[in-house]
Amino acid sequence: MIKARGGNVSDKTVLNESVNATILNETENVTVLNEMVNVTVLNEVSKDNATVVNGQVRDGGMSMVGEVLEGKYKITSRLNVSTGEADLYICSDGNGEYVAKIYRRKMAIKEEVTEKLKSIDSPYVAQVFSTNVWNEFPYEILPYYRNGSLEGKTFSYEELKGGIIPALNEGLKVLHDNGIIHKDLKPSNIMLADNGQDVAIIDFGISSIREDGNTVIVTRTGMTPEYSAPETFKNLFLSESDYYSLGITLFELYCGHTPYERMSQDEIEQFVSVQRLPLPSEMEEELKVLINALTYPDITNRKNKANPNRRWGYEEILKWCVGIKQPIPGEIIGATTISGDVKPYKFLGQTYTDKQKLVEALANHWKDGKKQLFRGLLSAYFKDVDAEIAGYCMDAEDEVAKGDEDFIFFKTLYKIDAAMTAFVWKENRFDNIEMLGDKFLESLWTRDSTVYSLMDELLKKGVLSQYVTYMDGDDMRRADAVRAIESNHRAFKRDVKQKFTNYYRLAYMLSGKKVFLKNGIRFQSIQEFTEYLKKELAQSYDAFETICQELMDDNDNLDAQFEGWLLTLGKANEIEQWKSSLQE
Repeated sequence: MIKARGGNVSDKTVLNESVNATILNETENVTVLNEMVNVTVLNEVSKDNATVVNGQVRDGGMSMVGEVLEGKYKITSRLNVSTGEADLYICSDGNGEYVAKIYRRKMAIKEEVTEKLKSIDSPYVAQVFSTNVWNEFPYEILPYYRNGSLEGKTFSYEELKGGIIPALNEGLKVLHDNGIIHKDLKPSNIMLADNGQDVAIIDFGISSIREDGNTVIVTRTGMTPEYSAPETFKNLFLSESDYYSLGITLFELYCGHTPYERMSQDEIEQFVSVQRLPLPSEMEEELKVLINALTYPDITNRKNKANPNRRWGYEEILKWCVGIKQPIPGEIIGATTISGDVKPYKFLGQTYTDKQKLVEALANHWKDGKKQLFRGLLSAYFKDVDAEIAGYCMDAEDEVAKGDEDFIFFKTLYKIDAAMTAFVWKENRFDNIEMLGDKFLESLWTRDSTVYSLMDELLKKGVLSQYVTYMDGDDMRRADAVRAIESNHRAFKRDVKQKFTNYYRLAYMLSGKKVFLKNGIRFQSIQEFTEYLKKELAQSYDAFETICQELMDDNDNLDAQFEGWLLTLGKANEIEQWKSSLQE
């Protein structure tokens, strides 16, 4: 009988990862999700509406201690390491210790990858000593790294430059020279050698073999979005994709977290396609250069070694390590960049030779501007003017088949003109983010319902977090906050009170104002408002009671503006404590 923690199994859902053989469930109304059972069982032995579901193929709980693999690798203990694909054991051949990685799926190992790996002898890539099958399940014999992986560890700039970066660069080179794309480079897949200094790349479970250097197009199963290059979200995997992952890995090894912490896969995909990483100000400038160059999003010029606007790889890292200055991708503007002395672009009867004015015209004529983009006119023009911008336009052409054309057009405008600060969305235009927030706030105060539909649309599509990301550059705090409001708005779209609270929170955040409007009076602080309430109470209890009733409805919900204002002032904890007290 399977029991939930605490002993009470009635009406519980139980996640059981270590059950082997048949499950006999004697409890009532229990759903048991077992991921490691040797066979699939669905209501086969259930009682009283119990359901048993098995989604995996091999028991991960059976101990193999004492088993001998290939007649020489004796398993001595199990490693308490979390991995969803295999069980790890320490084994010994009498001369040294190794790790036996025993997979839970019969088809887990890609034979073409492991055969290549077995031929690689590099201190920077974990050697595969042997591959075989145990009870029909594949396994590998790998080195035993006693110091574990780099996950959760941080390093100084000197430690990164002096050892880790050169080692990982050489490790990726030997993999790529053998036609292997790792596809999931991250700290947990980098091991610290026994000497405490060297590092080696491990875990090639989703790696692919390139055929004669050709592009690999595969499914994304198994990849980690936080470390993945923009092109991989379109199922395009290149050797350059591993170097992008290296850039994110270096960020985490220095900062202790990834730049996309707490973001969903969709949010990461939107961000990486349009924006450089938000690098902390205290990071050494040279490390910033390296990470920016490794995470350069555009791969249009990847085969043109003479073009500096391409993602860095092995050779550029070698030069960086010895202090050789190199052009930084994205910061080199070619002689053909649109300006007053290049071929003109004609749009709606006007001729443009200035990129900023062209983008402004496209934005101001939204529908016609979208036609220019999605019919391929802009990409065709920029192919002869700026290859990077042409790539952005072609990406938009591909993306529109399954995305929102207005949002894609919006993103592309800011890619074409990275210096644009005005907010433009259809017929709406504001010179800066504060003016946009002011408009929202004033419209809420005057109950101008014409703005509500605009706010709904922007929050639903994630337009504002994208815009704030562009404007705030290295500081992502406001973008994260706006993104949270967008998520809350989508989750509670039918809750009118919550919707207006989100409106106010957004307006306060974008405008930078912390003003509460009541009875025509604007209050800048809680103290001011408290003094006002005291005066009203002294003059008339009825007037005071009316104000209090307006601040809270019959269901003890705070007025949307009042709650939004308090949240802006940082009183979230106080609000939660107050709500909790009402429930007691």
